[in-house]
Amino acid sequence: MHAAATTVIVGASVAGVRAAAALRHNDPHHRIILVDGENEEPYDKPPLSKAVLSHTDLPSPHLTDHIGQNIDYRKGTPAVAVDTAASTLSLGDGSVIRYDNAILATGSAPRHLSVLDGIPGVHYLRTFADAAALRNTLLHRPRVIVVGGGFIGAEVASSARERGLDVIIIEAGPRMAARVLPEPVSHALASLHVRHGVTVRCGTTVLGATYDPGRRELELALADGDTIVGDVVVVGIGTTPCTDWAADSVLPIRNGFACGPDLRVNGTSNVYAIGDVARWFNPRYGDEMRVEHWTNAREHAAVAAHNIVHPHAPRHASTVPFVWSDQHGTRIQHVGDPDLTAVDIDAVELSHSTRVFTYSRGGTTVGATGFNAQGALAKIRKQLVDQRAPSLDRANTHH
Repeated sequence: MHAAATTVIVGASVAGVRAAAALRHNDPHHRIILVDGENEEPYDKPPLSKAVLSHTDLPSPHLTDHIGQNIDYRKGTPAVAVDTAASTLSLGDGSVIRYDNAILATGSAPRHLSVLDGIPGVHYLRTFADAAALRNTLLHRPRVIVVGGGFIGAEVASSARERGLDVIIIEAGPRMAARVLPEPVSHALASLHVRHGVTVRCGTTVLGATYDPGRRELELALADGDTIVGDVVVVGIGTTPCTDWAADSVLPIRNGFACGPDLRVNGTSNVYAIGDVARWFNPRYGDEMRVEHWTNAREHAAVAAHNIVHPHAPRHASTVPFVWSDQHGTRIQHVGDPDLTAVDIDAVELSHSTRVFTYSRGGTTVGATGFNAQGALAKIRKQLVDQRAPSLDRANTHH
């Protein structure tokens, strides 16, 4: 009788935990080791900037239910090195795990704004502890400055306004969520915030900050010459994939671990990367991409688990990017091509609070954004998933 294969999963992220559950489902005898640097039980990330900040009771967004039985879960033990030639993973406690397969699911971390380093009252949002600390700060009715007008910053602004707090968003780009949304949709998002009392300032950056310990307030100097005063600053200016721990390995790192369409890290036979930390070749778009969305993490987990258990019938990750966000009581959903330059935009207002923006190129729908339009977005998402079945799905691999 063969010994059960061992897969080590690095990171109890949404992707990591889902991969553990999918592996267990695919192979009841598989030996699964899940290692994570945090001391918390595994938890879901989306509620952090939403429910955790806005409601009186902290939810319990734990993912433990998905782990299933007989999984060796080691929390508080970060991975510090991987040796692909020896198929070993070294942990921070000095132990070494020998694996048959490894799944890297270390996620991403907030980008820091160096001009705010060391300034009291500055918050970043990644962990449950970060969210709890910010939530406690918001109880003191502070004036909130959000640096970054992407979805995370916008969700924090929405949660703070729900508490009746003064909120200002500072966005370096020309408009909110410019990396994701075309111009008219960005403007629709900004006007939603303005209607709910948020001040939105685009096209300026933070040059520096001073903290007055007597008043416990911060003064930010902006590039346009203005200064603004607040009690708490929340920075949401994007993320960086957590790959530093593997920097001394031979793994190819280019804004994430570089992978083929089957999510195997390039140059390896038994190492996979999934979720935020994977920069993979998506055959649907014929290009490499890194997608930081919850749905992508779940899809990647299923693909990697399948490919480990069924190596002779590999699947490819041909994800259609999909993200949603709740802001000021409005459900915003966005689906489709990550590159929305040079698209034709069709805007339809279904009611005063329901709008759909559809994007097409050469007469073919390539994406959409909906405001309180879940039904319409579900149809468009299905249409995008069904259309243009990627030819590479039938190929063996990508080099």
